[in-house]
Amino acid sequence: MNKLGGWAIQESCLNFIKQILPEGKTILELGSGLGTDYLSKHYVMYSIENYKEWVGVYKSTYIYAPIKNYNNEWTTPDLPGEGSPKQTGWYDPDIVKNNLPTHYDLILVDGPNGMFGRGGFLKHLDWFNTNVPIVFDDINREADRQLMIKVSEKIGKPYIELDKYTGYIL
Repeated sequence: MNKLGGWAIQESCLNFIKQILPEGKTILELGSGLGTDYLSKHYVMYSIENYKEWVGVYKSTYIYAPIKNYNNEWTTPDLPGEGSPKQTGWYDPDIVKNNLPTHYDLILVDGPNGMFGRGGFLKHLDWFNTNVPIVFDDINREADRQLMIKVSEKIGKPYIELDKYTGYIL
């Protein structure tokens, strides 16, 4: 059996979600993978995914949104961090905006991967329901930790670090 951690969410993240969210509720996740498989055993899943080969792999309603690279007309806030790569792109915003589910009970920010960056979530935060818990994976990477902090500041709710990989805003 494949284990959580590494490229997937940590087991602590899965257990935290199971602690705060009753079974059968709906999760909107940015990025999909092995964590999707574990979560889909307990929740209704919507997964925004940029890699076509991951679309349809697990039990989720997939929203295929290829990466759109930033240019002069399409940019995002920098999320600096020592050793963090520059934010280069995010899910195609038109696809995301036009295909978001109307209802979800939790957001899991676990994509796109660090090669592209997750700053587009902050840029388009107003498209998302921020009255639900938001869980951030990979906060051990400074850019992803900064994303959590900036989202926290923008919505006026405190963030909490569950462990060195996972943080959340309730």
